[in-house]
Amino acid sequence: MKAATIVILIFWPVVALAGTIRETNNLVLSAEGIDTLAVNCGAGSFNLRGTEDRMDIKVAAQIEVEDFAADKFQKFVADNVKLTLGKQGNKALLQSDIQPSALATLEARINLTIEIPKSLNVQVSDGSGPIFIRELNSNLIVDDDSGSIEIKDIIGNVHVNDSSGSMVIEDITGNVVVSDSSGSIAIEYVVGDVQVKDGSGSITIGSIDGNVNVSDESGSIDVQAIKKNVFIVIREGGSGEVTVEGVKGRVTIRP
Repeated sequence: MKAATIVILIFWPVVALAGTIRETNNLVLSAEGIDTLAVNCGAGSFNLRGTEDRMDIKVAAQIEVEDFAADKFQKFVADNVKLTLGKQGNKALLQSDIQPSALATLEARINLTIEIPKSLNVQVSDGSGPIFIRELNSNLIVDDDSGSIEIKDIIGNVHVNDSSGSMVIEDITGNVVVSDSSGSIAIEYVVGDVQVKDGSGSITIGSIDGNVNVSDESGSIDVQAIKKNVFIVIREGGSGEVTVEGVKGRVTIRP
């Protein structure tokens, strides 16, 4: 199906501070007939929040380029920035990216601040930069390359695939599945099961109402206050101290 795009753009004045040029574009799309927001974004921060009464998807996209001439900024945006919000079937599609060739010579990013109805499922494919997601009554999938991740207050299942960067996941009513290459992981206050496959970095898991399953290569593991069973596998050649306390079900730890 061909994508139909309905976008409202509001251009704010370009601001130049200490050699950094910034411009914020606002995009708005009605959420009628939409059940999922799919985001594909590159470098820059990502901040998404669900709200109870919102009937549309609102995006504030701040384009930021360091050490750049103000009189060349608009041409840079036209030639190198892809920023669209549209609808395809029951999905809203947000694309936010800068051409790789431009990033080879410049420090440039698009910082996203997004407000959506709480009920929308969210799928995020992110390049680099911190991610903050909170207050959703829906399922969440995050595929991230690098940068810290903070996810809070979700009523739904959470699935995160991450390459590097610290991760905090809290106050989830649903199952949590994490696959991580490197960086610390902290998961707390989950009404559901937790499954973690980790390469390196510390893991802290606490106050979980379901089962906990951890597969780890290196780094400390601290698991506390679990209402069901705990199963931990330290993969071949792995290392790190393991602490398990306050588990009401069975505890199994295997090398």
